[in-house]
Amino acid sequence: MTVLLTISETLDGAPVPDTLAGGGTGVDMGSVVNNQYAPLGSKASNTGHQNVYVSHDGVAAITDLKVFLQEYSQGTGFTYGGASTAVLDYATLKSMGLASGSSKNNGDGASGGLWMDVDSDASTANQFDHANFPSLVKIFGDNTTDGTTAGTAFPITTQAMVYNLPGETVASAPVSGSIGPAGNTVLGDAAHLKFRIYLPNTFPSGGIVQWEVVFVYSFTAALSACVFPTLWNLVSSLTGIL
Repeated sequence: MTVLLTISETLDGAPVPDTLAGGGTGVDMGSVVNNQYAPLGSKASNTGHQNVYVSHDGVAAITDLKVFLQEYSQGTGFTYGGASTAVLDYATLKSMGLASGSSKNNGDGASGGLWMDVDSDASTANQFDHANFPSLVKIFGDNTTDGTTAGTAFPITTQAMVYNLPGETVASAPVSGSIGPAGNTVLGDAAHLKFRIYLPNTFPSGGIVQWEVVFVYSFTAALSACVFPTLWNLVSSLTGIL
């Protein structure tokens, strides 16, 4: 039996709908400037993020859910529409992650790359606080390879698992990597993840950057994968948007 993931921006919502440069649909995370992050609410108040909910259509739980970053178009086949190349965009995100600081709101101007917070009900003050909660806030490319290949993919841990009561509610007995079928309140029937893109003070160029986020998971011993592409408009203080 084939089990398909749904990647949405709201709990129990429709698949991600944004039209991407080059064609295809996914998540457009908007524009970011040096010394900030996107999506941005208030930097001082640490608000703003991209919600991603992962659910599935199976009649039993999926297991071993993990996520990693890969080069654009490898999974979707979409035409690259960025300002450089898919290869260089992938390398750029990895290098920024490796060099990144750990400031949740980029208060030091040194934070960079793609970040993911798996704590679904983190307070505004604590979200994306990699300095104090490194097990819950992941930086793609950290330690050179973390979250950049299938072999170094980040597990989706228990803190992400939720269900609709109605109203988003944390699962009563979640298991790392497992999402239950629709309506499951014990494991939860969705993983709520939050993403941000950070740009350090020193980033020199602008334009559209594209990448793919890949979710891998198991169901009845068959390993599967689901890919959703993303687009990010870089706005450098040196060159502006391209």
